[in-house]
Amino acid sequence: MKKLLSFLNLLFFSCAFFAQVGINTSIPGSTLTVNGSMAGTYKTSTTSVTLGASDFYMAFNGSTPSTFTLPLATIASPGSGNISGRVYCIKNTGSGQLTIAASGSQLIDNQSGSGVANFKLNPGGYAMIISKGTISGTTWELSTFIDKTTSTIAALGSTDTVTYTGTALTNFNNSIPQIIPFSSSDLIVNQGGSVSWNDAGDYWLILESGVYKIEGYSYFGSGGAPSGTYQWTGINLNITKNGTALSNIIGGNRGNFMNNIAEIANSSINVNCIVRLSAGDRVYLTMNWGAGNKPVTNAAITAPNSLVESRNFSMQQLSVP
Repeated sequence: MKKLLSFLNLLFFSCAFFAQVGINTSIPGSTLTVNGSMAGTYKTSTTSVTLGASDFYMAFNGSTPSTFTLPLATIASPGSGNISGRVYCIKNTGSGQLTIAASGSQLIDNQSGSGVANFKLNPGGYAMIISKGTISGTTWELSTFIDKTTSTIAALGSTDTVTYTGTALTNFNNSIPQIIPFSSSDLIVNQGGSVSWNDAGDYWLILESGVYKIEGYSYFGSGGAPSGTYQWTGINLNITKNGTALSNIIGGNRGNFMNNIAEIANSSINVNCIVRLSAGDRVYLTMNWGAGNKPVTNAAITAPNSLVESRNFSMQQLSVP
């Protein structure tokens, strides 16, 4: 204990009377020179948090949109005063989009115009932020910003067959849109944090409000000759939102097929639209009977001979509000 007190007294004496202090070196070249490794706190979070005095490196590994809020420029505790020079290093290691926000009316200088209240950090992105010492306006400076992508491009492509029979076929023939399923293994790309694929529900979940371009295609074939007085079958391929009722369709296209073509071949239908979506919206690719004769045995989605994909479903974020 006496040795420790002597060391602390010596360190205090050195700090008080010498302009430069060295750790593990007798010849410091700066105000503080550390000849060895350094360590700061490493923390992770899956939810929104307000950063504090004990935080330094923060990794966000959540799957839903969350916010890291920076502290006020002048804090009351644990020690009152200005936090000028405080540094936060933040990495998005999750699959959700992370918002970095200043407190109250304070702003972040992102060096591209006037200060902003917040900025987005997509999965894989990294930012280092430092307190400027000012107490109003732009109190934080974004000193380093590396973002994996600035917009979302997500797509699914599948090769297996989907068949609607029984109750599903009855609903299909009653013009109730039937969900076209995909699996998580069908994922081709999902860069950016604005949408995520819900495998259990077979839908894209919108994580950030904005304008999106949605595209889909699917093949159609009828098991057995479609029944009715017509000589053709009209099948609708739809993009539906927040459910599978006809009223939820936000984009659609009809493919009209002669009966013999519907029965012996698989023909593709394409659909696309540009729409504004809100965070929390669910977007499905669906199919249903629309006109003419109806499939009797089943309605099938399968790729024709010499082709591979039976269906595809993609999202692209064009802008944010």
